[in-house]
Amino acid sequence: MELAKLKQNAEKIEQDIKELEAKILEIGGAKLLTQKSKVEGIRMMINLANEEITKAEVAGEKAKKDISKFKSQIESNSAALEQAETELESLDEEIGELVQYISDLRVKVEEATAAAENQKEDLDEIKNELDQAESALEKFKTKEVGICV
Repeated sequence: MELAKLKQNAEKIEQDIKELEAKILEIGGAKLLTQKSKVEGIRMMINLANEEITKAEVAGEKAKKDISKFKSQIESNSAALEQAETELESLDEEIGELVQYISDLRVKVEEATAAAENQKEDLDEIKNELDQAESALEKFKTKEVGICV
C-alpha cells in the first residue's frame, strides 16, 4: 500500500512540475527559450573548443616525440657525416700520394725513354763503326788474298 501511495505522490509532484514549467513558459517563455538557446550554443562552442584543445594537445605530444626522434636522427647522421668526412680526407690524401707517384713515374718513364733513345743512337754509331771496321777488314782480306794468290 505504501508503494501505491508513493506512486500517487510521485505522479502528483510530476504533474505539479509540468504545471510550473507551463507557467514559467507563459510568464517568460520567449526570453527563457532565447536564454536556453544561447546556453546550448555556448555549450556547443565549449565542446568544440574542448575537442580542438584535445586535438592540439595530441598534436603537441606527437610533435614532441617527432622532435626527439629527429634529434636522434640528426645526431646519428652527424656522426655518419663526420666519419664520411674523415674517410674523404683519407681518400684525398691517398689520391694526392697516387698523383705524386704517377707524376714521379712519368718523369722516370720520360728519363728511361730518353736514355733508351740515347742508347739507340749510341748503338747505331757503334754499329756503323762496326760495319766500317768489317768493311775495312773485308777490303784488307781481299787485298791480302789478292797479294797471296
